[in-house]
Order: sequence, then C-alpha cells, then structure tokens
Amino acid sequence: MKQIIRNLIIVLSLVIPSVISGSSPLQIHRDGKGAYYWIDHYTLDLNIIDYSSIYETYMTPIEGRRFEDCTQRFIDGELQLDPAFFNSYGYWEDQHVDAPINGILGNDFKRLEIYIYPNTTKIDPVTFALKGRTKVKNNVCDCSGTVRIKKIYRIWARDIHSMEDYYVIIADCNLKEDASQRGSGEFNGIFGAYGYIPDDTPGIIMVDDLLHGVADDYENRCFVGTWRSYRNPALLKRCMWSDCRLPFRFDFDIGAGEIRVTSEYSSPEWDRFMEGEDFEYVYDRDSGRITTKYYKAPWW
Repeated sequence: MKQIIRNLIIVLSLVIPSVISGSSPLQIHRDGKGAYYWIDHYTLDLNIIDYSSIYETYMTPIEGRRFEDCTQRFIDGELQLDPAFFNSYGYWEDQHVDAPINGILGNDFKRLEIYIYPNTTKIDPVTFALKGRTKVKNNVCDCSGTVRIKKIYRIWARDIHSMEDYYVIIADCNLKEDASQRGSGEFNGIFGAYGYIPDDTPGIIMVDDLLHGVADDYENRCFVGTWRSYRNPALLKRCMWSDCRLPFRFDFDIGAGEIRVTSEYSSPEWDRFMEGEDFEYVYDRDSGRITTKYYKAPWW
C-alpha cells in the first residue's frame, strides 16, 4: 500500500550512514530496491517516557534519499498549509466527521481525546496558534498553544510505477491546558504529518488522508511527546495522539490492520471506542446501509 511505503520511508540509495543503534526501536531495513526505517514495537521500553526525538528521526528523510527541503519555500509563502490542516475530525468512508482525535496518556494507556477548533491562526511564517479541549475519562480541559514548523520536505516518487510525490511536515508542538481546571498540565513534543498538493490548488498542502480506510496501519497528523502536570511538576507522562494508528504501539495496540486495544489496557473509555459507541449512525431506508455518522455528545 502507498501509505505503508510512505511510513516506512523508502530510500533510493543503499549507502546509508549508521545513525541508528542496534538497541533503538528505529531500525533500517535493506533489500534489493533500497532501504527504509521501520519501528520495532517489541523493543519499546515503558521506562522511556519521551519518544519525540526518535519520532522526529523517523519522519526525517535519510541522507541519500531523493527529496527536497521545502522549508524556505514555505517561509517565503510559496507553499501554504490548508487552513483546515490542524482541525480535528474523524472519518466515515470518504467523509470527514466532526469528532476528536484519539490518543494515549501514561504507562496505563488511558484514552486521551483532543479536539482542535477550526480557523487556526498563523502568527508568523512558521508558527500557528491552536485552541481546543482535551478529555481523559470525564475530565475536560480547555487548551491553547502553538505548532511551529521545523521542516517541510517534498519526497519524490522513485519511478512512474510507485507512489506520487508527497510532503512531510515536522513541527514542535506545545499546548497548555487551563491551569485553573482540574487535572490540567502541559503537552510538549513533535507533530508530524503527511500532505499532498492537488492539481487544482497549486501551492496548498492538504492533509494526505486519501488512503484512510484503504491502507492498513494508516496514521497521520501524529503528536509524540509528554504531558507534565501543573499540580505536580515531577509527574511526567508519555503522550501520543494520531489520526487512526499511533506510531509507537508498545503492547497496547495488537491490531493487524487497525487499532485493537489489548485486554490489559481495556477501560470503559476504550471499550466505547472499540464498539463505536461514541457515534450515532444514519441508515438508508431502502438499502439499510449506513450513510453517515456523527458524534453523539460533543463535549468541546
């Protein structure tokens, strides 16, 4: 699948520097056509809280790859992100559904939901101001912060038979929950995403979600980092969220093509997710097929 190839970061050259240690979960695989990164989920260590630097490396093209650093073009305004690039939404077939993004918090993999409001504000050439809300169990917090673009790469197709060119966006992400609210804290980490430029909107990078529901292991618009409690600053927890799959799954997600939470980390919140109980479904009277879905009880 095209998206799987993208996530694995295929490299044209076989001459690759030794930047990954044998103990790292980020490995380089070589075959007759090239080489690519892959994440060995079995080597992930729960004692390591912050995987953001490894995720940034995973998203960065390896030296020798056929790619273009487009960061300066973005700063100069030749490239832009679609205004809805950071908006929260779920999926139903080829439709976007107004819904939060799912993630995890801590070593017990509590379900975190995060909703980013539309109309993100650009405050300088590389920085976007975001506002939203977070939810863990029944605890809801307002949040605000920034996404600051570090790099944008155009990744070239290897040949006419392979996937189209696409873009990789890497950014620093900082979101602060309202300190006056219960259970609040601060998120810090790396945001990574895949984008593409449609023929009819030159220069505008859209979220590349064309293969959602088609490619196994689809993931996009991922945050990998930490959450630190305001009340107890010594309390630092691992935090990740993503469209669909998470890039680092530990023993939490044992699914084949889509997320499947292992029984060790089951909870009413994850059970509700797995059973699709957050949504109401609309059926066509004649065919009985589901035509759309919507979030039952928006909390944002």
